[in-house]
Amino acid sequence: MTQQNAEPARVIAQNATAGAPASPSRRHWLTGMSLSVGSLMIPISASWLASPDARAADNALVEINDWIRIDADGTTVLGLSQCEVGQGVYTGLPQVLADELDADWRRVRVAFVTARDAYRTAAANEALQQFVGASMSATLFYERLRVAGAQAREALVSVAARRFGVRTTNCVTKDGRVLHPQSGRSLGYGELVAEAAKLPLNPHPRLKHDAAHVLIGKSVARLDTPSKVDGSAVFGIDVNVPGMLCGAVRMAPTSGGMPLSVRNREEIKARKGVHDVVLAKDAVIVVAEDYWRAKRACDALDVEWQAGPAADSATILAQRRDALANASGGVATNIGDAKQRIAAGGKVVTAEYHSPYIVHATMEPVNATVHVRKDKGEIEVWGPIQGQDKVRWALGGIFRLPPEKITVHTTFLGGSFGRKYVPDFVIHAALASAAVGRPVKVIRSREDDIRHGFFRPCASGRFQAVLSHDGLPGAMHMRVAGQSMYNVIKKDHYEKAGYDETMLDGLYDLAYAVPNLRVEGIDVPQSNIPVSFMRSVGSTSSVFFLESFIDEMADAAGIDPVEYRKRLLKHDTLATRVIETTVTSAGWHTKAKPGVHRGFGYCTYTGRGAAFSTYVAVAVELRVVSDRFKVERVVCGVDCGRPINPNLIRANIEGGIGFALTNTFKSQITFANGGVEQSNFGDYPLLYLAEMPKVETVILPSDRPPQGCGEVSLPPMAPAVAQAIRRATGVRARSMPLPQTVAEARALATPD
Repeated sequence: MTQQNAEPARVIAQNATAGAPASPSRRHWLTGMSLSVGSLMIPISASWLASPDARAADNALVEINDWIRIDADGTTVLGLSQCEVGQGVYTGLPQVLADELDADWRRVRVAFVTARDAYRTAAANEALQQFVGASMSATLFYERLRVAGAQAREALVSVAARRFGVRTTNCVTKDGRVLHPQSGRSLGYGELVAEAAKLPLNPHPRLKHDAAHVLIGKSVARLDTPSKVDGSAVFGIDVNVPGMLCGAVRMAPTSGGMPLSVRNREEIKARKGVHDVVLAKDAVIVVAEDYWRAKRACDALDVEWQAGPAADSATILAQRRDALANASGGVATNIGDAKQRIAAGGKVVTAEYHSPYIVHATMEPVNATVHVRKDKGEIEVWGPIQGQDKVRWALGGIFRLPPEKITVHTTFLGGSFGRKYVPDFVIHAALASAAVGRPVKVIRSREDDIRHGFFRPCASGRFQAVLSHDGLPGAMHMRVAGQSMYNVIKKDHYEKAGYDETMLDGLYDLAYAVPNLRVEGIDVPQSNIPVSFMRSVGSTSSVFFLESFIDEMADAAGIDPVEYRKRLLKHDTLATRVIETTVTSAGWHTKAKPGVHRGFGYCTYTGRGAAFSTYVAVAVELRVVSDRFKVERVVCGVDCGRPINPNLIRANIEGGIGFALTNTFKSQITFANGGVEQSNFGDYPLLYLAEMPKVETVILPSDRPPQGCGEVSLPPMAPAVAQAIRRATGVRARSMPLPQTVAEARALATPD
């Protein structure tokens, strides 16, 4: 998921905090009266969930199935169940649906849909739910949407054929019409939909042949771009509903801290425009007429806090290193007898690697608008929601309501990367609304969003291998220690397995051929540090460890690192093809320009629950400019199955590389005195535009179904950059973030 959607939200956030009113177009959206092509993502209307008769009466839109509604004038509304986070599903998924339907793309509208099982998926070992994450939208919905489009097309053709008095096989469809070529007659979908909606759906409709697709595989322009350029796109922070108040949040100074009392509560409540001061389990929320008054009052709070358990980065690192040396780990993979082979001696390679906690740092801080209607026993939510059912379950549990009593309206998300799947910010808005009896929009400040996010866990790895006579590993033993994500995954499942698989992404399912392999994961609990999914999950750490170690073994064997990988992957033709295509495109085997240093990284990215496999390789070119490392060029080869929209794939790859370089050089959350030391982009910086390299994405043709691409370019970037730094300085960096200057590199390690 890329950051490309987030910048408009950043500008909007500045306006919202100043108390600026919503623009007329936004108010128009909130009444549900406007729906223009690509203009904005609208919440589901009540008619979409009501009876067929009620739905038909709503603006003359007739529902054919869970995904398709057509107006009498031929306007086609396509349902989108996966929220638009920047990854392009607002265009890509409707593109699949419209192609199989043979809709007129010029008259297509997109509406976010929710609350039906058709929109839900089962993540690995998780409950069936509606959510976006793990780069699985294209993989899991490609066939589902094709079937839905074909079902509707068959029903429309059936009605048209009956009116024409011909066989259905004599009819064709194109641009929202059914045609009878022999007689030249045609009928628009709008003329057929009322009758077609009454027909039973064919559960196994005939799908188009690939050659017949007119949209799938094409670089169709994004539908959401115009609204993000002209400012009409609605992000969560823009929401404005009748009677709404605004809330600001004050979080504890330490992780895991709790408010005990507000000493000046009555004084704050007496301020002009302030409605209430609400205590939550982990925060204090001030509710006022506008955000600026709420924020100023929040800053003036005198809160008695109960401090959370001590958290200190140096101590946490020491705990991980001790665990690597002494703790027994859960065994994820045990092939042959790796430990014995290594203990027997030979050319043994050993290395230790580390990665820090990092935080999502989305451009749009977390926010939500909630109206708790106690008298009606229902709740309505608006905001940047990545997990719709997660919100229903959380609020349903707190307010003792069935999930169907909780309506969730999803706006555009100003970045998420996994952050807005966890509904803590929605809970704050719900508690505030329940206290004042009105809808409340709660916005968390960026400082509190960074200090009290849900962090990607830190990790440390100790890797050992013994090389055989050919220089390839005869045995490998990989141990990774870090904080597990038991708070957001099904703990029972992983406790039975003895390890958290997210900690071992790319290791326990190693793509490389190693005859003796042992992989262990060790949980080092940190009770007061909340962790959760972040873009590429554990792969950012584990693949950095693995690919760096592959380079170290290749150096020890005196073999070119690309050739070394090819030998270890000779059993996998798809992997080899991606590597060869990438190095050829990058000119790897030609002499580099003076001052240019190269690095290479590879990853077989496996989706959660083995949902997909994407093959990705990167070749980087780095130069030293005024003592600073500058990545100038990245060539990324990717096989992500059949491309739905090549432009969207390129955007995801490019955005992922920018995101990865931020993590590689800059991202680090540190703890001291029980709290997070970073607070904003001043001390938790993002990659600057001037630091972004030229990216060349090579999309390999494939006859496999679409695979994930939103996260896949992240994991191989850090090890590729580390290899280029070693070639530039002779120093191998084994800890992230990597050094940004030659002086920093030479200060942290002894040259190989």
